[in-house]
Amino acid sequence: MGADAGSIARLSRLLSEGSLDSNALGQRASEIAALMSRWQGERGLPRSELIVLGVNLHAYYTALETLLERVARLLDEEVPAGPAWHRDLLLQMRIELPGLRPAIIAPELLRELEELKRFRHFFRDAYVLELDPDKTRENGERVLRIHPQLAAGVSGLLGHVQQMVQALAAG
Repeated sequence: MGADAGSIARLSRLLSEGSLDSNALGQRASEIAALMSRWQGERGLPRSELIVLGVNLHAYYTALETLLERVARLLDEEVPAGPAWHRDLLLQMRIELPGLRPAIIAPELLRELEELKRFRHFFRDAYVLELDPDKTRENGERVLRIHPQLAAGVSGLLGHVQQMVQALAAG
């Protein structure tokens, strides 16, 4: 990547938009944690709160996928296409590209993210919103379990991009 104004602008845009996506991930994780803390044994949550939990799970994965697409487009300059593009995007982001970017997704998170992706697709395509409380709870617990490691990967990426912007601007 040349040290031109276009490169600095593209990286600065990724940094700005990526920070917004990162904040959205953190906010959704906090909302999920608050809802999960009200889960009451076999009774679970009232239907209205279960739906809010589903909305937050959907939004969490969507914020992550949006961030990953930005990285693929603005940094990798290659966004997967075709029927398996969602999975291919996750696979692309678990690979470090030396000199360009660190890996964002730890390999052990791939299966967990696949489960969240399945929930998001179900939620997005459901005509009648009848959430399975057990599956919804599993996914809430999944987000709480993986969010710290995922947030660290995103933070590492944003720190790396910030260093790239500074180096290009200086030089």
